[in-house]
Amino acid sequence: MAHVRIFCHADIQDLQGRSDRGILVELVSLESLRIASDSCALLVKLIEERKRHRPVKLTEVRYIHCREMEFLSLMAGVAVELQKIKHDLYPLLVSQDAKLDFGFLKNLVFLKSSAVKLVCLAKDAMKIIQGCEEDELIWRTLGKLKELGKEIEKTADLVLKGTQDISWLQARLPFQLDPVDRLLSTPVHLPE
Repeated sequence: MAHVRIFCHADIQDLQGRSDRGILVELVSLESLRIASDSCALLVKLIEERKRHRPVKLTEVRYIHCREMEFLSLMAGVAVELQKIKHDLYPLLVSQDAKLDFGFLKNLVFLKSSAVKLVCLAKDAMKIIQGCEEDELIWRTLGKLKELGKEIEKTADLVLKGTQDISWLQARLPFQLDPVDRLLSTPVHLPE
């Protein structure tokens, strides 16, 4: 059985051309959180393809329950939410044409929802890595993620409740986008 260690998305792509009868894949890291959703999707697709092309023994279908795969899928969810905030919601909320109407409020609720999801995903990831070898980078990243989610949620709440207005929000959001970029650029280390 071949043993492959994954350190980046390209390592997962290299698995596409392999025809080994059995491959033990060890997820070690990815170059950044930004690529986590693509990496997770490709890895699941490769596993599903291998199951279709040959009979699979029940003992070989352990990937779904492995801690690394669970962690990677949570990080993929984080990447999707961060990219949604950055590319979909942020531009609509800071637009010069933005005004306090139904569309704006709807996008603000979506922003709050994404922030709540970030906090939940961070908490779930922290549960997975408890008891693993200490990796300070993982804990620090998850702490920053949880903190950012809470900050964005609070910001959205203040405007939704009428405590603050659009101009306050538009002045504040750019400062929250910097941590989003930093988190997306953070390497993903998977728990051992």
